[in-house]
Amino acid sequence: MLKTDHVMLFDLLIGGHHGTYLRYLVKAWLEEPFSTRLTLVVSPDFFTVHQEVVELVDRHAQIELLAISAPEEQERKQASGLRLGFVEWRIFCRYAAQIQATHALLMYFDYFQLAIAFGQSAPCPFSGIYFRPTFHYHTFAHHAMTLKDKVRSWRQQALLSLALRAPQFHTLFCLDPFAVKALSSRHLAPKIVHLPDPVEIVPVSSETVANLRMKLEIEPNRKIFLLFGRITGRKGVYKLFDAVKQMSPEQCQRICLLLVGDIPAQDKAAIDQEVAEIRKSQPIQILIQEGFLREAEVPAYFQLSDIVLALYQRHVGMSGILLLGAAAQKPMLVSNYGLMGELTERYGLGLSIDAESSEEIAQSLVDCLGNSALGNIDKMQFFADQNHWSIFTETIRREILI
Repeated sequence: MLKTDHVMLFDLLIGGHHGTYLRYLVKAWLEEPFSTRLTLVVSPDFFTVHQEVVELVDRHAQIELLAISAPEEQERKQASGLRLGFVEWRIFCRYAAQIQATHALLMYFDYFQLAIAFGQSAPCPFSGIYFRPTFHYHTFAHHAMTLKDKVRSWRQQALLSLALRAPQFHTLFCLDPFAVKALSSRHLAPKIVHLPDPVEIVPVSSETVANLRMKLEIEPNRKIFLLFGRITGRKGVYKLFDAVKQMSPEQCQRICLLLVGDIPAQDKAAIDQEVAEIRKSQPIQILIQEGFLREAEVPAYFQLSDIVLALYQRHVGMSGILLLGAAAQKPMLVSNYGLMGELTERYGLGLSIDAESSEEIAQSLVDCLGNSALGNIDKMQFFADQNHWSIFTETIRREILI
């Protein structure tokens, strides 16, 4: 049995799920203390973006939130591509040795693989969360393997095999349930475990939803389509705008597009221009709530919405948007590519569509206006329950004995 006295959780990225995963692990520790110390090694920016985690950690002496140094942060920000993985792996090893961790968890395993295989040895046993396997996508309904896909699949499997041969490697936590069987059959690691992508099911009162609708000044008789998260081309926002331009004024009169989240500086001007042009030509209501929300504020936006949009452009892996939508029991328009499309169809989460086609998006928006029975509520609930945050934390706790 692995003796674990001090666990290090390592994640230098911020925003999105990065703070959420750490918050769930700290929350689980506070509710039922693990038999270990916990140290969270993060970016200095984490303290500004994820205040909720900072506040939780402040409540307990055996949990430490440790920022890497300013020079280390500068070095990683100047690195990119393959070099970034090696830079962060050296930082990981440095802090694992410094705090004398007896087990460490890479909260994002994927881009460390080359460094794990060919860099310095880890100073303690470690595990990792694997987000983006694609080598099994050819088994999904809407995926046709191209030569490029085949080459990527071979490269991905070869690199993973090398990384998992590291002497100190312990457990691979994989967020894609369909990839676990394929990985296990290859005996690539001592242990490969499916890790639920966590969600917290938070009840929201009708009064809270009504107040939010009033605050946002959403016009009556409009169906609310929510695009949530980092608003970029990768999220399909430009394809969405193109779709709206193709719709009739009568259809647009019934729609409110609610865009909620951070807009990167490189997209800001283009999005503002698109919105201004659409507002001149179509009687649609487009509302932008820009910036990061506190996690406690998020569920109300999903309860407010009628349809959740997940129009990712060839997105690999999971998305927390699916889970938040399922937890709120709201139907979704989802890209049919990869894991997200497969989950949408298996769990009745809504419509899976070709999100690279603005014509198909436009037709799907029209279909949503005329159909109030999209999705399967019971299957949505089952999907959310399977991914409850407590199962996420218990899986990690059980496997690495924290």
